[in-house]
Amino acid sequence: MSKIHLPKKLSNFKQVLLYQWLKEIGAKVEKDSVICVVQAGRDLFEVKSNASGVLSEALIYAGGVFDADMPIAAIDEKTQNTTSNTEKSSKSGDTKMNQKADTSSVQGTVIPILMPQAGQSMEEGTILSWKVAEGDRIEVGQIIMEIETDKATMEVEAVDAGRIAKIVAAEGAIVEVKVPVAYIAEEGVNIDAYLGSSPAESTAAPKAAAAAPKAEAAPAKSSAPSQKQAASISESGRVKASPAARKAAIDKGIDLATVGGSGPGGRVISSDVESAEAAPTEARTYAVTKMRKAIATNLLYSKQNVPHFYAKTTIDAGALFSTYRKTKEQFKCSVNDFITYACGKAIRQYPAFRSQYKNHEITEYPSVNIGIAVGTDDGLTVPVVLDVDKMNLQQLAAKTQQVVESARKGRMEGLGQGVFTITNLGMFGVEDFSAIINPPEAAILAVGAIREGVVVENGAIRPTRLMSMTISADHRVIDGVLAAKFLQTLKELLEKPQQLIS
Repeated sequence: MSKIHLPKKLSNFKQVLLYQWLKEIGAKVEKDSVICVVQAGRDLFEVKSNASGVLSEALIYAGGVFDADMPIAAIDEKTQNTTSNTEKSSKSGDTKMNQKADTSSVQGTVIPILMPQAGQSMEEGTILSWKVAEGDRIEVGQIIMEIETDKATMEVEAVDAGRIAKIVAAEGAIVEVKVPVAYIAEEGVNIDAYLGSSPAESTAAPKAAAAAPKAEAAPAKSSAPSQKQAASISESGRVKASPAARKAAIDKGIDLATVGGSGPGGRVISSDVESAEAAPTEARTYAVTKMRKAIATNLLYSKQNVPHFYAKTTIDAGALFSTYRKTKEQFKCSVNDFITYACGKAIRQYPAFRSQYKNHEITEYPSVNIGIAVGTDDGLTVPVVLDVDKMNLQQLAAKTQQVVESARKGRMEGLGQGVFTITNLGMFGVEDFSAIINPPEAAILAVGAIREGVVVENGAIRPTRLMSMTISADHRVIDGVLAAKFLQTLKELLEKPQQLIS
């Protein structure tokens, strides 16, 4: 009997995810043949057998996280009679082996669907809605659920095809990244027996009905590939593709328009890009949509006619992030909601930030109406949340989610009533940037990602989280000192976030 361990190159990883078994219990295995796929960090690795024989036991279940030095399987080199060997191992005194799930009683393949990690700062996601139900069959690239991260809402596409056997995280559940939220298996597979065989299932503490062993998400090729279609193009001329596909295309230098899409409606998914080859492409010309023309006109006017100046600050966001996580357990909210709420309080103190320069006059508005920049496939939209300074945080979070969702569906709220705009690229890992003012407003705040960092206090270094913000201001209305005071107030509010929810 031989034990299969991970390759030595993975020994530096503390924990590893067993993503998928490629061999079933009782299957004949050749030396150096691949028996499973694991994920360490962000990468997938194949694990090969170090002996020829029969796979007699799987010591780690698919979707399980384990120490890198632990054995993952047993190979019987002498016989193909797996029953006697399985019984023998179950009676052995090897404590570690007996603690692992014995999945040999579960006939068929079970594949976990995992909460994805959309950006380095994402630690958990809230399931807003399921687009599929138990028993439904799904295809690779199909939208299966909508989640909310700490900064945005997003649709999640399937990375494997098959039948939804069980959903273990209900709508509204707050689930850590890299944790299963559902499982794929064919009819006849005893999914309850599979879950019952997992030691993590009985010990993991669920959050809002989410219960699953900790695991790490990774793209995988479907065993039943979909038929490719010509890539679908939106009205703006942008290829419809998943975020993973866009990143892969950039890495490989591939024009997405030349890649056939196997996702719903010809949507390009990551596996399409993986199988494509980079090649020279011809120039494409397409008509500018009304939305793109409006964006071009407004921002060109702003950049040419509004005297922009910029001021940047970096805040200690450690308390903000921890307060957000605690608050999110009470009601749905995002980090951006805290920022919007703090801006509402700061703008109330500084009337210039709710003023506009028109016809050589400055008009000061009484209401703090804040626009939230929302990116779509067709372009940038800015729905407006009215009277931000008159709400509490919970009311603001609910209203913001409503107007953002309406904007994504093409329905704009508060159009033309904004006095200030917030744009956030933190969910894409952007640390800081400068934005163009949305005329006729006098300022716009650009928010970067919350990232790990350190601060120095009295000569001592302290680890924390940092977040940078840059204000773009119209110098006809706002002077540099006033912009600095505004950022100072905003910094004070966000570094002591408890006062925002009290």
